[in-house]
Amino acid sequence: MTLLQLKILREIERHSLNISGAAKALSTSQPGVSRQIQMLERDLGVSLLVRKKNRVVAFSPVGRTILAVAKSLLNQAANIELLADEAQGGRGRLVVATTHLHARYTLLQPFKTLQKRYPQVQMLLFQADANEIPRLVSEHQADIGLNTSDEENERPKGVLCLHGDVMRRSAIMLREHPLARKKRLAIRDLASHPLVGYNPRSTTGSMMARAFERNGVIPNVIVQANDSDVIKAYVAEGLGIGIVPAAILDRRLDVHLHSVDVTALFPRASTNIMIREDMHLPGYIREFIQMIAPASKLGRKQ
Repeated sequence: MTLLQLKILREIERHSLNISGAAKALSTSQPGVSRQIQMLERDLGVSLLVRKKNRVVAFSPVGRTILAVAKSLLNQAANIELLADEAQGGRGRLVVATTHLHARYTLLQPFKTLQKRYPQVQMLLFQADANEIPRLVSEHQADIGLNTSDEENERPKGVLCLHGDVMRRSAIMLREHPLARKKRLAIRDLASHPLVGYNPRSTTGSMMARAFERNGVIPNVIVQANDSDVIKAYVAEGLGIGIVPAAILDRRLDVHLHSVDVTALFPRASTNIMIREDMHLPGYIREFIQMIAPASKLGRKQ
């Protein structure tokens, strides 16, 4: 039994039993993957996969149990590599999966700072759908996941969620807009003007839709955007008002916009930092988390 064979088992599950997909992920051939699995089954004396007409259709019961143990062993092997890299003076690897909002506004400076402080650490940041991020962390496709949620969403087993700062939300509009004269806004105020909103299928969009519905009002949504920058651009052209994270506003550049805090009108949301529970956290990862969320459990100085 080898680590390669265990990795193949894990990739077969990740690729929904597609042997070709698993082979591609491991930069090898489909016959090579099949051969390794056959060797592992022969060594263990049990069938790990259920096959019908030369197609893999499921993990066998014992195969499913062995897969769970294999994942744990691979996690510990990854920790050994992290420990060895750390012992060599700052070497390592950090992969971060996050949303557009955090990639653009939350992580830019921490990512830049960490890259300068640890030049030997290989760093990668990529954008992903908010709902996919916990799975990416669980399956080792990311070391850290960062998204925003208004509720305690179900997470894969073994993924730890640290909560950062509460997200502040602002209603934005042109300075000459009628609502700009009001210091406080209600949901009905927002619904009484054209709204540049989020895609209702997104986490934020569905949350806002529920908030309007609970208040018995139907907003006049004229744009359904996938990110806050689009909303701000349409508001800047006078097409309506928008509700965006306060973090995206720049006082120097957005002088033509007026903003009013509307955090209290919507469900409480916070930054979620996701890591694997059994992952060894080198110093550079702890520093990165502290820069993102100083008040989180790992961010506090012990």
